Amino acid sequence: MFKFNKVVTRATLACALLLAAPAALAQDILVVDATKVLQDSKAGKDVAQKVQQIGATMQSELAPEQAALKTEQAALDAKVQGKTREQVGQDPALVQQLEAYARKLQTNAAKSEKRSQELARTENNALYSFREKMSEAVEKVRARKNGKIVLVKSMVYANVDAVEITAEVIQQLDQDTPSIVVERVTLPDAPARK
Repeated sequence: MFKFNKVVTRATLACALLLAAPAALAQDILVVDATKVLQDSKAGKDVAQKVQQIGATMQSELAPEQAALKTEQAALDAKVQGKTREQVGQDPALVQQLEAYARKLQTNAAKSEKRSQELARTENNALYSFREKMSEAVEKVRARKNGKIVLVKSMVYANVDAVEITAEVIQQLDQDTPSIVVERVTLPDAPARK
């Protein structure tokens, strides 16, 4: 009977260790949903609002020129309406107006493309700053929980709620960094084509 109790005790202890080891290991691995942190944190919302505002400002800078181009296009359409290509070609003043309009369209397209690139770089820089601040918040939460590894949820197939630290990261980020500085990127003008 004494040997049997020792075997049962050892087997129970071994089972407890086998069950406890994965649980302890699971606490070493933490999971954060970076997309949710970006969408739900004060800093993430701040970045989105500021980038949207910069984009709207850029669009409003282009709007007067685009409106003028639409007006000019309507006037030119009226002048060429009912004329054949040969008839238009025989009117040097109209040809000059059409060529000047085409150059204006090219210039406006280049400006629009430049603004698009500036906005993309502005957003990338802002997201880089956000990621740095989020990493600091993740590190604080990881240290508090004595975690060894933090995985991004998009790369995790499945996890239990006990290892999810997204809400804590959002809370830490909101506390430490409620806003992010977003500076508009201005690119130099492209050299003129010859």
